[in-house]
Amino acid sequence: MKKMLLLFLLALVATGSHIAKSQSSNPDIYTYQNGDLWKYSLHANTAMPLTGSGYNGGPVLSPDGRSIAFLEAAPSFVADFNAGIASQTAGTPPADIWILDVAGQNLRKIADQSRASSAGYLRSIPAWSPDSSKLAWLQIDPLVQTLEGASLQVYSLDTGATASLAGDVNLGYQESDITVPGLRWGTGGIARLFFAYLYGNQSPFTLLEVFNPTDGSRRQFNLELTPDAAALAIDFMWADHLGQDVILLRLQDYWEVLNPLDGSRSRLTDAPRLKNRFLTGAPELIPTAVSNERGEWEFHWRAVTGGQLYDTGFISRDVDVNRQPALSGDGVHMVWHNGERVSTWHLGMVTEARALASDAVAYNAFPIPGPVSLVWAPMEWITTGAVAAIQAAPASEAKPGICALAPQLSPGQQAVVSPGLANRVRRAASLNAEVVGRIQAGEVVTVIQGPVCAGGYYWYSVQGAGFSGWTVEGIDGDYWLLYHIDCSNSPPIRLGKGMIAVVSAGEANNIRDGAGTQGTAILGRMPAGTNFLISGYPECDAEGRRWYPVQYNQVDGWTAAGVGAEYWIEPAPSQATG
Repeated sequence: MKKMLLLFLLALVATGSHIAKSQSSNPDIYTYQNGDLWKYSLHANTAMPLTGSGYNGGPVLSPDGRSIAFLEAAPSFVADFNAGIASQTAGTPPADIWILDVAGQNLRKIADQSRASSAGYLRSIPAWSPDSSKLAWLQIDPLVQTLEGASLQVYSLDTGATASLAGDVNLGYQESDITVPGLRWGTGGIARLFFAYLYGNQSPFTLLEVFNPTDGSRRQFNLELTPDAAALAIDFMWADHLGQDVILLRLQDYWEVLNPLDGSRSRLTDAPRLKNRFLTGAPELIPTAVSNERGEWEFHWRAVTGGQLYDTGFISRDVDVNRQPALSGDGVHMVWHNGERVSTWHLGMVTEARALASDAVAYNAFPIPGPVSLVWAPMEWITTGAVAAIQAAPASEAKPGICALAPQLSPGQQAVVSPGLANRVRRAASLNAEVVGRIQAGEVVTVIQGPVCAGGYYWYSVQGAGFSGWTVEGIDGDYWLLYHIDCSNSPPIRLGKGMIAVVSAGEANNIRDGAGTQGTAILGRMPAGTNFLISGYPECDAEGRRWYPVQYNQVDGWTAAGVGAEYWIEPAPSQATG
């Protein structure tokens, strides 16, 4: 259960007339404390809780400073957890996503547990688009999706709609509890760092994946270019490097720049800097790596202005968005969450009054990812531009994201594999997922879920005799999985809704105003070799023949597929299946 909330204690000694007495933007600090989101006024020295459940995490400030996004553990799951029905020891819990409007202090929930299984949706900390109009997060329902089949969700603040940009996101190597990796969104795309087994290796590789926020296509880079453990990427963030939006990789005690277009890497000669996004000439913060007495790297945050360095007193064990300090709107004040309170520093603060950092972690009422964080004014990372030891672009894997073939099937329908080759069945909607079986030509399955656009294909979750998994509908006009209806006096199904068909050689085919010859009238005739559109799903007549709804020369009607083993109509050559 939630413990008593701790109020924030700040020490502030303002000396020197050059210290600004008011801020040019929002003066309030928003921070996580003991499972809730709080607002702290630096000038009034007051703190006010904005949430009260005790199971929140974040916050994440939009680049324009107008909105804050954060996670809240799903109330239904919290109730089960407190009742002993559910357990959570680590990893990511089922969570909802909220947005706080800074100006109006209005809260609204943009992602809940609707349509989730009893396991709930596990979600990553959301990431803002550079223009602050969208939010992105990774999402998985462990009872429905596999670790290779998580989805990338994008919410639009303009329309209020959420779209699934990709459905085959591999969450990579996981322990007993699932941890959904966080996203970072820059002008070069939506990026994430994860660990996965490649090519049968027994140890996971560190991979960086960058999604195109328009169509879900992506590039994937293997970051382990050497077997040296000291050269492994630990964290990353977007940064401005010589006017270009690049990805900063943090290794042990140094940084590298990665070009998101080709994966080429170069080593920075100086640490990057964290600054107020809208100010120039204001103090910038530099995390300097220092080895402590235990031989562990820690980061001493220094401020630089006018070519002079100042020790702020903030020491962190890591450098990531959840443990970064925050700057005020005027760029003069700096605050950080030291585990028990919000501490502050500003230019002119004497050493004796400086608040020292603490290694203690704030009590977390529930394991929401990245709880120790705060925001004040929008910030960005920049580099000095100095690089050395250029490395060539490594091999990368490009994945298509646009699914051009129009999906024709729906959950609950039966489907059949068209004549020709068998369809592979995979554990998730991904060409990288494990093959768990094959559906032979003519074999019938039931559609359980889909369609899901992933890797350029539409996928369906299907169930057959003794197996289940995901299979592809088709590509480039070829449908491999077709709507099934069993008509006893017709040849095997080769056509589906939306396909272009042709009348087989020989006699013309009649178009009728209904499915069958009894009680229907002839509307027209289609000569042999004529192309026409299959406009819907087939039906069986009283004689066991399969009839398709068709469109031909502005005539809408029905035509028969054939009789016995003989086809009267067939796929047009450009759409032959198999």
